[in-house]
Amino acid sequence: MTIDSSGAVPARLTGARGPRPGEPLWILHGPGVDDRFVGADMHVRSAEEMLWEVLHAAGYERIVFSGYRDAVYFRDDASRDLTRAPEQDSARQPRRRNAMRHFRGPFGDTMLLSEPPARPRRPSASTDTERVRMLDGIMVDAAISSAVVVPNAETWLENIQPDMRRPFAEMIGRWSAGVVGGGNVCVLLFSQPDFGAIVEFVRGQRYLPQLTDKLAALEARRSGRVAGHLGFPDEAELAGLLHGIRLRHGLRLSDWNALPHLLRVMAAQEIPVKVWERVLRRIAGRSALSVDVLREHGVAEVAVADARDVWRKLDEMVGMTSVKEFLARHRYVLEASIALRARGVDTDAEPAALHLTFTGNPGTGKTVVARMVGELYRDLGLLRRGHVVEAKVEDLVSSIPGGTARQTSARVREALDGVLFIDEAYRLSEDPHGLGIQAIDVLLTEMENHRDRLVVIIAGYAGRIDDFLATNQGLSGRFPRGNRLVFPDYTPEELHEILLGRLRGQGIECADDLVTALRTVTNALYRTKSADFANARTMRELAAEIRREWAGRTRLTRDGEIMPATAEDVPAHYRSYLAEQQPLDEVLAELDQLTGLKTVKDTVRELAAVLELRKLQEHEPGGVAAPHMLFLGSPGTGKTTVAGLLGKAFASLGLLYRGHVVTTTRGDLVGEYVGQTAPKTRAKVLEALDGVLLIDEAYELAGEGNDFGSEAVAELITLMEQYRGRLVVIAAGYPDRMDDFVRSNSGVLSRAERLYFADYELPELRSIFIAMVEEMGYEYEPAVPARAVRWLEHDRALMARQGREFANARTVRNLVATVERRLAVRVLKLPVQERRAKARLVIGADVPDPEAS
Repeated sequence: MTIDSSGAVPARLTGARGPRPGEPLWILHGPGVDDRFVGADMHVRSAEEMLWEVLHAAGYERIVFSGYRDAVYFRDDASRDLTRAPEQDSARQPRRRNAMRHFRGPFGDTMLLSEPPARPRRPSASTDTERVRMLDGIMVDAAISSAVVVPNAETWLENIQPDMRRPFAEMIGRWSAGVVGGGNVCVLLFSQPDFGAIVEFVRGQRYLPQLTDKLAALEARRSGRVAGHLGFPDEAELAGLLHGIRLRHGLRLSDWNALPHLLRVMAAQEIPVKVWERVLRRIAGRSALSVDVLREHGVAEVAVADARDVWRKLDEMVGMTSVKEFLARHRYVLEASIALRARGVDTDAEPAALHLTFTGNPGTGKTVVARMVGELYRDLGLLRRGHVVEAKVEDLVSSIPGGTARQTSARVREALDGVLFIDEAYRLSEDPHGLGIQAIDVLLTEMENHRDRLVVIIAGYAGRIDDFLATNQGLSGRFPRGNRLVFPDYTPEELHEILLGRLRGQGIECADDLVTALRTVTNALYRTKSADFANARTMRELAAEIRREWAGRTRLTRDGEIMPATAEDVPAHYRSYLAEQQPLDEVLAELDQLTGLKTVKDTVRELAAVLELRKLQEHEPGGVAAPHMLFLGSPGTGKTTVAGLLGKAFASLGLLYRGHVVTTTRGDLVGEYVGQTAPKTRAKVLEALDGVLLIDEAYELAGEGNDFGSEAVAELITLMEQYRGRLVVIAAGYPDRMDDFVRSNSGVLSRAERLYFADYELPELRSIFIAMVEEMGYEYEPAVPARAVRWLEHDRALMARQGREFANARTVRNLVATVERRLAVRVLKLPVQERRAKARLVIGADVPDPEAS
C-alpha cells in the first residue's frame, strides 16, 4: 500500500512505509501512535482519525477499530453498515464510500457495535469471543476491501482472556500466514520506538508463537517494509499547528523573521503535538511567541543554532579551507537533489548519500564539523533534530552475550533523527574477539532500517579508515568515496592563531614577548609532532596551562587590574622550545679545534653551506631536510665526536629541533625472538627523534639466513622515510664492509652523504695524547710525548702484523688510562710528604716501554 492521501495527512504519516502488496500486517510504532496530528489544513486529529483518512483514501471500504475497552467499533456509518450485514450480498447492501463524518475530537462521533461501559473494565469472555469471530470474519471476507486497526496493540494483546488466547492466537496466526481475503490488512499500533522491542514484547506474551516467528523473520531479513515509524512532529506539521492556533486563538509571534528558527527549535525537542497544542494555546492568551518564551515554559531545552550561525561559525574557524570547500559543495549537491525531486525530476536517481567519512589526526576539528553537519542536514530538512551522538568502540561492543547488539542498537536509537559519530571506527574490525564485527553488522542493519532517520559519520586516521571500509562491502557502499573528507593538520601559523584566540576568549591579553614566544613554541610543536599530534586540542591544553601560570603569577583579585600574560607564563615543560640553538659559526669553530680530519672538516663546511643555500631557495617539496650520512673509517677516528657536532650544526640551521645524538649498535636494535626486533628498532628511533641516530659498525646488521638484522634494517628504512626531516641516521664502520652493507640494502642509505675518516698520522696522535693528558689536568716531562709516540707506532705496527685495525684516538685514550694507572702506583710508593707535590706530574717512566710490553 502506498500512503498517498489528501493534504490533511502530515509528512510523518505519509512518510511511513506501508505494507507490501499481499502483506496482511502493517505495523506502525513509535511515540507518535498515541499523538495528535496536524495536516496542511491546520486541523488537529487523533491517530485514529488520521488513519481512517489514510485507509479510506487508499480504497478500503470498511475500516474497523478494535481496542482494549471496545471490542469492535467504527468511525463511519459505511463501515458499520457493511459489518452489520456481512451475510448479505454486496448488491443489496449499498457501500458508502464517502460517508466520513466530521470528527469533533479524539473520540467524537465514535460508533460502537455495542455501547461502551460507563467506566473502563476488562472485556468479558463473550466480548472476546465476539471479537475473534467478527474480526476474523472481516479479515477473511474477500467481497469487501477491509482494514482492521488496533490503536494500542500492546494492551490489546496483553488483555485477551486466558480461555480465548488459543483461538485468538490461531486467528492472528492465520493472518500472519496470509489467510485473509483480497488485500485486507490489519494495522497494529505499538508504542515501542524500535522494531526489535516489538518482537521481544510479542515473544514475551508466549501465546503468540506464530506472530513472534513472523516478526522475528522480518527483523532477521532486515525488512522494515511492513513497519512504519511514527515519530515526533517535524517543522511543517508544527507550522500547521502554530498557524491554526494563531488563527483560531490569536497566538502572536514576537518576530516573524525568526519563525523558521523557532520551528527548528520546536522540532528538535521530541515533544508530541498534543503537548505543543496545550502549550501554544496557553501562550496565546499571555504573550507573544518566541524561543525565550518556550524556554520559560520548559519546552525548549535542546538548543538549536540559527542556520546563519552555522556557516558563520564555519567561516570563522581557523584554516580548514579544504573542509569548508567540501561542505559547501556537499550542501549544493544535497540542495540540488532536493529541488529536482520536488519538481518530479531525477526521480530514478539514488538520493544523495548522507553518510560521511572524516579522516585526520586528533584535534583537527572532526567532532566540531560533525555537529555542523547535523545542523546542515536539519536545516535542509534531511534530519528532524540534527543532534550528534558521539560513540566510542566501548559504547558499541560488550563482552556480555547479546550485549553488543543491544548496546549498538541503543546508541542508534539515541542518534535517530540526527548523527551517530563514531571515532576510531576501525577498532571495530580490529577486535580480536569478533564482537566488533557483530557491532558492524547491527550498525549496517540499523542504517538500512532507519535510512531516513540516521546519518553515520565515521572518523579516524586515513589509512586505517580505508582498511576498515575495505573489510565489508556494505560499509564501502554506504560511505562512497565522494563523501570522504580529509582534515589536514593545522599549519604552525594556524596553531599560533588558534592558541592566541583561545587565550583571548578566556579574557587574557598577551604581551608582545608572549606572542613571539608562542610563535616559537607552535613552530617547534609542529616540527616535532608525532603521528597522533593533537593539533587544536594541544593548543587548548597549552592555553589552559598558560592561564594557570598567569593566574599564579598575577594573583588577580575581584577589583584588581588585569595584567597581560607574558613570556614568564610559558609552562616549564614548554620552555625547552624557547632555548636558543648554538650559532653555526661556533659549532664549526669547535670542529676546527679537533685534531686532523681536514677532509671531514671541509666536507662538513661545504654541506652546511649547501643546506643554508637550499633554505634560502626553499625549492624542495616539504622543505629542506638534513641528510642521512655514512661515516667510513677505522675506530677512534672521531666519528662519534663529529656526529655530535653535525647534530648541533643541523639544529643551528633549523633542520633538527634538538640535534642530540643517540649512539647504538646491533644489540640495541635486534631482538632474540620473533616480534622483538621491530619494536626495539622503533624505540631507538623514537629516542633519537629530532636528533641523530648513530649506528656504530652498522654492517653487523647484515646477518645471514633467518637473522633478524635484515628486519631491523627494513624497519629502520621505513622509519627514516616516515620521519623525514626529524631524524638523521648516521651509519658508521670500516669502508669496505660498509660499502658491501649499503649495496645489499637498497633504500635511503644508498643515497646518504659520505664522510671518510682517515687514520691519524703520528704527529696527530701525539697532539691527541697531549690534549687528553692536559684535559685531565696533568703536567708532563718533555720526554713523555716522544715515548707515547713510540708506543703508539709500535702498537700500530703490531695491529697490522696481526691483521687487526688500529684504533687511533681510542688507542690513545687507552694509553692515557694506562699512563694514569702507572702514575698512581708510582706516586703512592713515595713518602707521604712528597705525594701531593708529584701527584700531577707525568714522567717518562709512566709511559710503558713498547719493547717490554
